[in-house]
Amino acid sequence: MSEANEARALVSLTLSFQPLAEQIAGLRGVVSDLCQPHLTAAELSRVLLATHELLENIVKYSTGEHAEFHCRVTATGAGFQVRLRTKNRTHPDRMADAQRRLDAIAAAGDAVAHYDELIRAAAGRRDGSGLGLARIPAESDMPLRYATEQDWLILTAECETPARGTR
Repeated sequence: MSEANEARALVSLTLSFQPLAEQIAGLRGVVSDLCQPHLTAAELSRVLLATHELLENIVKYSTGEHAEFHCRVTATGAGFQVRLRTKNRTHPDRMADAQRRLDAIAAAGDAVAHYDELIRAAAGRRDGSGLGLARIPAESDMPLRYATEQDWLILTAECETPARGTR
């Protein structure tokens, strides 16, 4: 990364950790504290929703004792770019399920309608709703992308936000 791009990063947080459910609220709080000075309350709410769902996904579906979470807020000409990225190992069965769900999210023409369909389908389930990742594009309006590297699942959510006072 060039020095010019690095200088424009207002927040650059990289965490490597053993995923535990007890950490989610604290990690979400760290992201909130770091991003709050730069984002409006509405934009911060969007980012924190996505942060929470990404962290929950890590905790629920990681195998192994190592996961990564990255948060970056970069100044742009019109405001800010926020990028959240997670990386965690997962079991092959869970990877296949995650890819199926993520492909369905990506193929959905309307993220909210897709999420509503998933809510209806999950109503009778007893083994978890499977709604978390679909919630990110539906409720935070942050597109969700994924990549795989062997048994690693990498998720990225990004958005552009206006500068304070321009919305």
